[in-house]
Amino acid sequence: MTQTTPHQAIYRRWRAQTFGQIVGQQAVVETLRNAVRSGRTAHAYLFVGPRGTGKTSMARILAKALNCSNLRDGEPCDECLACVAIREGRALDVSEMDAASNNRVDDMRELLPRIYTAPSDLTVKVFIVDEVQRIREGWDVLLKTLEEPPDHVVFIFCTTDSTQIRPAVVSRVQRFDFRRLTVGEIGGKLRTILDADGRTAEPEAIDLIARLAAGGMRDAESMLDQLLGTDTGALTADHVRDVLGLVEEETVEAFIEALVRGEAIVGIELLDGLEERGRDLRAFTEQAMERLRLTLLASLGRGTPSGLASAGPGPLSAVARRLASIDPAHPGPGGLRLQLELTLLAPEMAAPAGVSAAVSAGRPAARASAPAPAPARPAAPSAPAAGPSAAPVPARPAAGPSAAPALSIPAARTASPAVPSASSESSAPPAPRARTGPTLQLLLERWAEIVELISKSPPAKPLIVACRPVAVDGSIVTLGFPEAQSFYKDVAERRRTILEDGVSRVLGMPVSVRCVAANVEIAPLPQDPDSTRLLTEFKRIYGDDVVDVGDVG
Repeated sequence: MTQTTPHQAIYRRWRAQTFGQIVGQQAVVETLRNAVRSGRTAHAYLFVGPRGTGKTSMARILAKALNCSNLRDGEPCDECLACVAIREGRALDVSEMDAASNNRVDDMRELLPRIYTAPSDLTVKVFIVDEVQRIREGWDVLLKTLEEPPDHVVFIFCTTDSTQIRPAVVSRVQRFDFRRLTVGEIGGKLRTILDADGRTAEPEAIDLIARLAAGGMRDAESMLDQLLGTDTGALTADHVRDVLGLVEEETVEAFIEALVRGEAIVGIELLDGLEERGRDLRAFTEQAMERLRLTLLASLGRGTPSGLASAGPGPLSAVARRLASIDPAHPGPGGLRLQLELTLLAPEMAAPAGVSAAVSAGRPAARASAPAPAPARPAAPSAPAAGPSAAPVPARPAAGPSAAPALSIPAARTASPAVPSASSESSAPPAPRARTGPTLQLLLERWAEIVELISKSPPAKPLIVACRPVAVDGSIVTLGFPEAQSFYKDVAERRRTILEDGVSRVLGMPVSVRCVAANVEIAPLPQDPDSTRLLTEFKRIYGDDVVDVGDVG
């Protein structure tokens, strides 16, 4: 039986020792090999790329090639004294430094005597500096040395973010960009490691590890090392999910289908099951977003089609935007679980009956939906039809008491369709429809309580103070922000879940918030007991600043 290797043993044992063993960086390998072969190496290099793509390994191999006594067509032999000393970390003339913890000016000054001292046992001194984006003032010490270094010194800088490095430094080095590895490249090396250890694995398990590595070979090897240490049998996809806390693909697809079809109870039951099994909701959210991205591409004709893709790009993109607005690190009450539930409860995400039928039957939504009965033609043909482009103000103002005249939005700033005339209503009365959300009057009556509740959250307090309710359409509450402070609207979009939670709790019903920039004008409050109570509440919350709060625009 193959002995289980300790943590990180696979990564150390399979670290590349020659240029030819580097995976997925052929362009960089060929350029450096040719430079070593022709003797035209630079005095300083900058390796840029995501973590785990081979930057530090390439730096060590280049250090061996510069000092190898038995160079073979630009490749280090990995057998001479210099190669063995560098591989084992015993070479005094090859220094590795982590700039994440050694980035002060004094740390750079300590390098200068070592830079100008001749090599002790190798031909070339090599300084490998990792995470160089963390260096700030320390570059002032090295700039002159980088421009005119000693002949026996080569610098190799590694970074994941080259934008944080001074242009003066970048201009003095040769830059090489390392790309993310593909799933196939990572999977191929994982199979090589498994074959060498005498272990077997399902193709689905290898593919799952390769996708989770997100282009980093080091992450893939670390995950494989962890998985092989937990079991001595064949590696299965279910075992990978159990150890790494992942969720089955069927569950992820069922959750996305609940989002598309507006089935909140089904989605909440799925979340209950995940928490009972101890699954990480943050990892589940990432899985759902990745699966939704692939499904959206499939709906556009790219990728493998699926039943969910038949819902069409419209509902799928709406759900994707909703998921993308989730903050996994949200520290408030409910945390990530509440945000996922609010995503399920969002009324504008609920697909029409035709889309639901298309998801179930696996056929395009356009064919699944039956044509609606033709509405009665209004007597006044001049009234424009409400279309999907009539944003940002809701196209249908609520009937009855919700259409309060206290709030007005100038027509020059917002495109709102005309209200049908009385003759049109008498000739073609609309079909009665049960209200599923609050009225604007109710929202105005409870607005002081809403402001008081949401103001308890410091990040949301300036947002709720700056906005005003301007319209209600079903369960969608439209909040207007002053045009002079339109940046509040952008911030509110990112923290919309806090606003929706506060409004829903005060009104006692789930609502969705829509944010617009408008010139909102507040009419004077009528003198009645309810208005007096509302004004009293505002004074209690804002004190002497009630005038500043009431006059926006």
